[in-house]
Amino acid sequence: MSTTRCDVLVVGLGVFGSATTWAVAEKGATVLAVDTHGPTHRYGSSHGESRIFRRAYREGAHYLPLLNRAHELWSELEQMHGDPLLVRSGGVFIGTTSSGVVENSRRTAEAGGVPYELWAAPELAEHFPWFTVDSGMSALYEPGAYGILATRARLAMLDAAVRRNAVLRFGTEVADVRPDRSGATVRLSSGEEISCGSVVMAAGPMMRGPLPTGLGGLLEPVRVPVYWFRPAPSVTTRGFPVFLYEAPEGGVVYGLPEWGEEGPLVKIGFHDLQHLPGEATESAAPEVPRHFRKEIEVAVARMLTGIQPEAVRWRTCFYTMTPDEDFVIDRVPGSPALVRISACSGHGFKFAPSVGECAAELALGETPGIDPARFSAARFAATPQVG
Repeated sequence: MSTTRCDVLVVGLGVFGSATTWAVAEKGATVLAVDTHGPTHRYGSSHGESRIFRRAYREGAHYLPLLNRAHELWSELEQMHGDPLLVRSGGVFIGTTSSGVVENSRRTAEAGGVPYELWAAPELAEHFPWFTVDSGMSALYEPGAYGILATRARLAMLDAAVRRNAVLRFGTEVADVRPDRSGATVRLSSGEEISCGSVVMAAGPMMRGPLPTGLGGLLEPVRVPVYWFRPAPSVTTRGFPVFLYEAPEGGVVYGLPEWGEEGPLVKIGFHDLQHLPGEATESAAPEVPRHFRKEIEVAVARMLTGIQPEAVRWRTCFYTMTPDEDFVIDRVPGSPALVRISACSGHGFKFAPSVGECAAELALGETPGIDPARFSAARFAATPQVG
């Protein structure tokens, strides 16, 4: 069997792998990307209709360089694709006046010059009457926040990559990755061997499997339920923003509007609660426990007005967590031809274009335009790593 050659081989075509494939192809390098499953599946973290993009980022100002570049690239992708990929709804982030959601979002907005407004409870009710808040709560409004049409956007990346001569292989497993003098040799499950200058491993929850990522002991895949609710018949969701809502007793609920064959719905879930153990090798997702469904329905009834508090459907998706819930963007120690990007920890989708660009630059031996040093797995040096 002949050996195929390429500059970069990408393992995994979730949103990080798709963004990397697009970025490598845009640079004019040859790229082959493989995925164990088909173009759309539910064994990872990138499927579904929608995700939130925000830059008033409560998680910290150190994300701003990646966020700013990702915003540029999402807009470029939409323009290139020709059809809408972004729903420019604005975003509102709600909590007690001193809560992490409000105050930390404000700090990041200030640090990055991100336009925002601070609203007391009466102002929030005036602008967005869907939210129930008491007098001790406030909100930060980011007019530039938006929803991303997730599956459409990821497929648009792949379409753009193929137009630049990227080669995609679905239903293809990687059996072995071996660094060598010229970069690396990858053997596929078919027996075919690929000789490449570098390999970018972006396999989500499967990053702690047989791939030589060096991250096996660090990553924890968990399944997290997502729910859909219907607005009351008398209520329109036109103008409904993406949102975060931090309850006074703790727990952050996120949500955003969706429109499909079922009519208008609101996708809602807990970000930091209801995590279930999970592995990407499971043949079927576990049923969402009844008490989880009751918990989110109670939260919706308390937090939102005009949304029917009975979930109409639900399913689980994967978060692949690191101990500090931050990303990994670096090379495998001792193997400079192997690049690893993983561990979205439940908030990585919005960053995909800039993370993929950074991975492409590492893979091609370029100096990344955004220094990824903060996201090196070396920060976990004291933690045992296996795999």
